[in-house]
Amino acid sequence: MSTSVLNRIRPEEAGIDPRGILDFLDAVAEEKFELHSFMLLRRGEVAAEGWWAPHAPEDLHAMYSVSKSFTSTAVGLAIEEGLLTLEDRVADHAKDLLPANPHPSLLRMTVRDLLVMGTGQREDPLQKARVTAGSDWARTFLSAPVENEPGSTFSYSSGATYMLSFILQTLTGQKVADYLETRLFAPLGIERKSWQTSPQDVTAGGWGLKLSTEDLAKFGQLYLQRGLWNGERLIPEHWIQQATSKQIANGEGDDSDWTRGYGYQFWVCRHNAYRADGAFGQFCLVLPDQEAVIVFTSAISRTQELLNAVWTHLLPAMRSEPLPVGDAGKEAAARLRALAYEPEPAGEAPAGEDWSGRIYRLDEVLDGELAIRAVRLTAGEDGSVFAEFWSGAGEAPRGEAEIALRCGAGRWLRTDAPVREEASGRTPDAGPVYGAVSRPEAGTLTLEIRAAEEPVARKITFRFDGGSVDAFNSANPELGREETRVKGRSEVQEA
Repeated sequence: MSTSVLNRIRPEEAGIDPRGILDFLDAVAEEKFELHSFMLLRRGEVAAEGWWAPHAPEDLHAMYSVSKSFTSTAVGLAIEEGLLTLEDRVADHAKDLLPANPHPSLLRMTVRDLLVMGTGQREDPLQKARVTAGSDWARTFLSAPVENEPGSTFSYSSGATYMLSFILQTLTGQKVADYLETRLFAPLGIERKSWQTSPQDVTAGGWGLKLSTEDLAKFGQLYLQRGLWNGERLIPEHWIQQATSKQIANGEGDDSDWTRGYGYQFWVCRHNAYRADGAFGQFCLVLPDQEAVIVFTSAISRTQELLNAVWTHLLPAMRSEPLPVGDAGKEAAARLRALAYEPEPAGEAPAGEDWSGRIYRLDEVLDGELAIRAVRLTAGEDGSVFAEFWSGAGEAPRGEAEIALRCGAGRWLRTDAPVREEASGRTPDAGPVYGAVSRPEAGTLTLEIRAAEEPVARKITFRFDGGSVDAFNSANPELGREETRVKGRSEVQEA
């Protein structure tokens, strides 16, 4: 197995009945799960993979809390190197940031308590601090109330993972991302990645990592192989056993994958499986009994339902021996190659479109996340549209738009840097985007926009009437995003 590219085989060669893959894809379509990618490994080789176009294999994707499992791995390596222990007290690694009169429970909080989400704090201290410019995340965590005895109660907290990252950086002088470079990323051939940092330039730890689908699959395969990669031990086997086993109770119930126990930043699943788990359906599932790894990147809220589809269709499709190659395998391969979110048909582009090149000032904010207050749409000769958005209020916009992207006529076009540097703080859409445009009727444009690296999709319709515009924005309805409708007027006519 290469360190940079995983080997590909037919599902039948891996002992996987392709009818299970077809049934799974049917369930995804029926339930309207918005998946971006899917990869199934068996015994270290890729037996099935697919990307819902325009999403593509080369795209990085936001991992959200899957990042926590990478931070946990760094902690395990640091413990093996003798830099700290599970029983180290958090306060001893942050003495200069402690409040004047720290709570006794805070002084008893250990590294292990951070790993198992057992800080004793009822709420995540960073829930508000992480969106406040310039806040000191470690100091905020240490100043928060500790209502329960550390280690006694599970309470999910990205702040706990950030403190692990903070402690590692304090001990090593390196960000977690850099600490893992020679120990994990380079041996696995993971070259393209990024990881968000705090205002104090500490790796976020609990979120902010971006990886490709295949690189996430390598991480899962490394854990399945209990820390061995190409004959080299990268992670201690005893750490993997502890990290992926139940270390703290997190609820009761046999039919849920959220109440089976929590390890060291890994979730325990049904069927003797475990997972790295991120918001909106980012999953790295490891199934030791089946010698399998399943990876998803997604934009969904119904994550338990997606896991149910795995257990219903993919799990029973795995057999101990290779299967005969048949028509079902060919059909599954064709279905996987054809996965796509098709944009609306282009529609007719008239010879002249008087909205082209005008800047329209909107009466209200069109998109709350991006604070869009003005727009200019410029028609191309091929029916494409160059879309520019401004967020400033008041006077007509001047200078370059804060967001700019190309939208193909009835087809996806990729823009690699749609958010200008000065607007880079707008994290929901940071990174490349895909855009398409259609003209459902005269004087009407519909833009479809998909972020390549984030679970963000928008559909914006503009209806023009002379110098006025009516704009309607719909964004990720399953994720609870609000639909907005605003009016606007043309303020600047471009030459």
